[in-house]
Amino acid sequence: MSKLKKSISLIIVLMLVLTMVAGCAGKNNNTEASKPKEEIVIRHWQHHHEARTPVVKELAEEFDKNHPGIKVEVEAIPYDSYFDKLTTSLSSKTAADVFQISALQAQEMIQGGYLQPMPEKVMSPEEIKNTFLDWTISQAEKDGKYYGLPTDVQTLVLFINNDLYKKAGYDPKNPPKDWDEFLTQAKKGTIVDSQGKLQQAGLDTRYKWAVYTLFMYQMLDGKVVDLANKKVNYDSPQGLEAWNYIKKLMVDEKIDSPSFMTGQFKFELGKAMFYINHPVTVGRIKKMAPDLNYTIALVPGPKGHEPITIGHNWLYVVNKDSKNSEAAWEWVKFMASKEAQLKFIEKAGDLPSMKSLLEQDSLFPDDNAKVVRESLKNAVPTQELGEDDVNNIRDEIWTKIVLQQSSVEDAVKHGAEAENALINKKLSK
Repeated sequence: MSKLKKSISLIIVLMLVLTMVAGCAGKNNNTEASKPKEEIVIRHWQHHHEARTPVVKELAEEFDKNHPGIKVEVEAIPYDSYFDKLTTSLSSKTAADVFQISALQAQEMIQGGYLQPMPEKVMSPEEIKNTFLDWTISQAEKDGKYYGLPTDVQTLVLFINNDLYKKAGYDPKNPPKDWDEFLTQAKKGTIVDSQGKLQQAGLDTRYKWAVYTLFMYQMLDGKVVDLANKKVNYDSPQGLEAWNYIKKLMVDEKIDSPSFMTGQFKFELGKAMFYINHPVTVGRIKKMAPDLNYTIALVPGPKGHEPITIGHNWLYVVNKDSKNSEAAWEWVKFMASKEAQLKFIEKAGDLPSMKSLLEQDSLFPDDNAKVVRESLKNAVPTQELGEDDVNNIRDEIWTKIVLQQSSVEDAVKHGAEAENALINKKLSK
């Protein structure tokens, strides 16, 4: 074979080889292009609530439809085991992308490095401040960044049994204006039999957290909990005034007793004139006592102090270790949106956290609802660093004063020392 023929043959062979290689590459490229994008799964945890869980699942379905390629998996965990599971999984880095925490746990979790801040491209700090009531987001902020958006918003208000109130000689349209009037009226609403046994409570104190927490915040001019100095201030002279007021109500005047209808719904059953609780209590009254005639009023405070109530809410936050954080934050933003809040209000009895919704009169159609709106406007955030652990300390103060007849000063001193130690332990991590 001549050299020319050999060269031509070699060129032909090379062209065939290159064509085959190109064909294979094309097939591989086509295969890669035809592969569907992997679905992003957002795992969402929250404690179970019979009214709220169905709403979250409904919102997840809606979010999935509007975000192709993203799937939100909602897991509702029983409340009693929720925090144990959350704490364990955060330590082992197996927690969900999005989860629900009390606003009172936010600073501890931010400090511990468990949460990530909201990306500015999803929602800027300025936009968050302009959108939500200040007290619903204050606990979620650190160094100008926000680590969660509000849900499950509640305040504290005063429920008045109109029939019992009138029997005591009062007009529900003129509720008590300060602590002095409240004490006087609660005494008149308290009924005992010939043997001194309670038959009707002036104030249902079953939800004692609401009673002692609100009274502390109403009396103290400054912070109840000072995280900057890692201490509580309810052992101050003003704090002691609040606890002494509780002693006056429960020990001196005996307007209620833990042994009276223990564990029962005194107010709903028509056995208490006053009751301090969240507005969501309206839902329980509708179910348990649909014929109960009641009025909602602002809880009176001590003379000379601004009339305030306290606000408490939960937050939806994003796990710092989430591999799908941007999609997770979009989901959180959707759950705090106007559309979502209207569903939570209608179906779960929640209150709005968006400033604009407070101006929507249709959400506050009657006098009771208008009082609730007023409470949202004058609420201050609770400042505690924790939930159950803090409540256990303060419950013990209550128990010592109300049941064990300890001096207010000693009970409060020991409680404050215990809570100060807890704060220092948490913030030193």
